[in-house]
Amino acid sequence: MVNLTSLERRSLGPICIATRCQHLGNKGCTLEKNKPFGCDLYPLAYDPEGKRFYFDRECPLLPTYMRELDVSGSDASRHLARMQAAIRRLEKTDLNYLRANFEFDRDYFDLEPLNRTPD
Repeated sequence: MVNLTSLERRSLGPICIATRCQHLGNKGCTLEKNKPFGCDLYPLAYDPEGKRFYFDRECPLLPTYMRELDVSGSDASRHLARMQAAIRRLEKTDLNYLRANFEFDRDYFDLEPLNRTPD
């Protein structure tokens, strides 16, 4: 099962990935801007207790993402800024989701600290 925020559970219903996500098309996620936060957050993970971001070490984008983080306007810097804003909202409205999502990510991915804290 994909972890969903309270709002996502109401609008999307359950999303189960046994081997391949039912919403994955030839050009990526077919949900586009409506994709679940946990999917949008990837390749990052966020620990709400430690207030830290982590990166999935096995993601092939790691070197590019890390290099682009300090480049204003890059895909990576825009992604991180968007995730920081979403996390600030979720910390106020759905902290239990953030906790559960990090537990899932920690169990599923090989996480490396990103050495960035939310702004």
